Amino acid sequence: MTDREIIAVYEQNGFVVVDNIIDESELDPMRDFIKARVDKYAREQYAEGKLSSLYEDEPFTRRYAAICNDQGISPRGWNHGAFGREFYDLYTLPSIIRIVNFMLGSEISSDGRSGLRTKLPDSEVASFPWHQDSQYYDQPTIGKKERHTEPLHVVSVWLPLVEATVENGCLWFIPGSHRWGLLDGARREDSNVRMDEDVETRGTPVPVPLEPGSALFFSNLCIHGSKLNTTKDSRWSIDFRYFPTPDRADLNPEQRKAADYMANRTWPFVVLSKGPKTSFEEWEAKYQRM
Repeated sequence: MTDREIIAVYEQNGFVVVDNIIDESELDPMRDFIKARVDKYAREQYAEGKLSSLYEDEPFTRRYAAICNDQGISPRGWNHGAFGREFYDLYTLPSIIRIVNFMLGSEISSDGRSGLRTKLPDSEVASFPWHQDSQYYDQPTIGKKERHTEPLHVVSVWLPLVEATVENGCLWFIPGSHRWGLLDGARREDSNVRMDEDVETRGTPVPVPLEPGSALFFSNLCIHGSKLNTTKDSRWSIDFRYFPTPDRADLNPEQRKAADYMANRTWPFVVLSKGPKTSFEEWEAKYQRM
């Protein structure tokens, strides 16, 4: 697609896929980060007698799943660290920032928080029900409904580190749902948000399978979710967010308040600006202070 077509699809659907935007080699540092953390965890657990094997011969897509299966656990998410130069380099990739520039303008920050995800086989808790990302941003407390970011345009970027298929739990979207406003929903005891209404009566869901090297861009108000991974392998992916920098972007008072909320909930850093951008060392120092 041309740049004009990318933005037209995004504005119409609330999401857009851009194929072959990233070279495979640019994903290798993230895969290597995961491999190292999985290996460290396996060796620690094996040394403590909590794992029957290191599963060293298993491929990238299978090793962590085999370890979790051995231990009889099914974590909701990745609990082995998600910060480092690898993340900064991914968030500041020129090919990604170029597209986000079209959507958000010239003054943009990353919220700094990574959704590094391993969707384990047959894991119900990793099957995310329909939600809008603003519901997760706004409601850190289980059962407490809050509204902060509806006026603000936030763009999420979702990258598969292995092929994302319908079978292993690719994302599903309801096209055009970003125009419905922020709907009611709340975090439940499993920390997953659930909507208060049956949103499938308002729109038709579509699956979005994706190859590594492609990227999915979507709005904080676009309704999406994922289903059960019915394969034997983990579906690895990473997602991250961008929003207008509060003290630099041209925002109205409501938008600025929402942008301040986004900035204060994490450890953001400036990725695009007419002024100075944030170096990795500056971002690392901010992260260590949190």
